[in-house]
Amino acid sequence: MDPLFGSEVRARVLEQLAKVPGPQTAYRIARSIGAEPIQVLKILKQLTTLTEQSASGWILRDDLLRRFIRRYSRRRELEIRREKDELLLRYGMRPSWEHLQRRLQASHISAEE
Repeated sequence: MDPLFGSEVRARVLEQLAKVPGPQTAYRIARSIGAEPIQVLKILKQLTTLTEQSASGWILRDDLLRRFIRRYSRRRELEIRREKDELLLRYGMRPSWEHLQRRLQASHISAEE
């Protein structure tokens, strides 16, 4: 996502703002994404058209961007989960319950055909 937003840290700041519905301090965002607070604060101040600062912290104002980032993050998480489940199966370990459900559904659909 960093090519879209210019840097990895900026992308993670926006992702963190999109995930959490309430205001967050720059320090809390920095801790959540593993960045330096001063770097996060600088990014937040550069994004004044997208973010808003209140007494409680920073929020992402743009709802369209929030939905886009959430959908993108969810797709990425699902892709990573699928890859992890395949690796777990390959090494004889138990995959996630969702993976087992998908396999059961797929086998049930192919049995009906």
